This record gives sequence, structure tokens and C-alpha cells, in this order.
Amino acid sequence: MKATCGEWSADVYPVEPFVYEVVADGKKEFYQAPWDAFCSDLHMNNINAKIIRIPVVPMSDDEIKAESIAFELGEKRDYPETIKEFENNKPEKDNHAKSKSNIKFSEIMNILAIVAWLICMTILVIALIISNGGII
Repeated sequence: MKATCGEWSADVYPVEPFVYEVVADGKKEFYQAPWDAFCSDLHMNNINAKIIRIPVVPMSDDEIKAESIAFELGEKRDYPETIKEFENNKPEKDNHAKSKSNIKFSEIMNILAIVAWLICMTILVIALIISNGGII
């Protein structure tokens, strides 16, 4: 779309009056289009990532001055209640892949240590029984 002002003209693009914030793992990214926010690396690589739709309203010079004065005076800004959060509907990477168990290496090592301890105690008890000629 072209916009002209006197002899000057430029390409203009429609922009939504929203900004999309992607939040995950203490990081934030902002996008102008919901598709860009959805396809961002931060959203696609984190299962707990959230996309928040924030309305953006252009401000006049008088409103900017009023905001800066209110900020200097320590007043908190009231945000509209229309801020919505998108559902986290990410496609699964592979539906046919086997689900991985979430057992950590340290947990496996703890289990192996317990099993080894039980085997050693069993061998010790058997050795005591044999050396005493039967019953302990």
C-alpha cells in the first residue's frame, strides 16, 4: 500500500494494535505478529512458554508528557483488562516416537548403589551361615 504526502510517497504496511510477548525461562521477547511470536525459538523450544497479547495505543505528545510526569511522581500505570494470554498449543515433534522416561543419571546410580549394598549384605549373611555350620 502506498501513502503519499505532497510529492513524497512511501510504502506502508498495516500493523495490529497489539504486541505479542513471549515469556519462558525468565526471558522475554516481543513480536508484532502472533505468527512470529508462535514460531520464535523461545516459544518452540520451551514447553512452558507463554504468549501474551498486549494492546498498544499510540500516544500523543501531551500523553507522553503526562506519563513521564506520573512516572517521576511514582504513580503506577493502570493497564487495560483486555490483556489475554494465548493457550500453549504447540504441535508435537513426533507423534510416533516412544516417550522418554524422565529418570536422571543420579537416580539410576542411587538405585544401583542400593542394589549393590543388598547383594553384599546377602553374600555376608550367606558367608556367616556357612562359616558357623548352619544357623547363626
